[in-house]
Amino acid sequence: MKIKSTNLRGRLITTGAFTLFLFFAQPIIVAAAGVNNKKPVKKTTTKIKSLVSRNNNAIKIYPDIFRRKMHVVAKDNASKEIDFFVFDLQGTLIHNYKMKPKDHYRMVNMARGSYIYRVFCGDEEAASGTFQVR
Repeated sequence: MKIKSTNLRGRLITTGAFTLFLFFAQPIIVAAAGVNNKKPVKKTTTKIKSLVSRNNNAIKIYPDIFRRKMHVVAKDNASKEIDFFVFDLQGTLIHNYKMKPKDHYRMVNMARGSYIYRVFCGDEEAASGTFQVR
């Protein structure tokens, strides 16, 4: 790069400014060069299992339209007994039922609010979800 200047003072100012530019811009240039040298990150998609499931393979939950009741019906589950737990949102156990295939329970006198349920078949969790009593 040639700098054309007629006097020495102009050359020093121009050269000094260019030197200052390089000195202060060096971290930016190095940082930008580092960004370009990085390999692109592969995006992986993970499937999130929704906890809101009212109808699943283990049980069926549905509300009573006229009263504050919830009906719980155990499905076939390979003829195994299941454990049905209902928790409030603070984690307090509200109901616990041992259900055989085709059993039907009515949860009555439940306060209004949201609840979490978990279903276990032996040591494995068969289903989980939430429901609301309005």
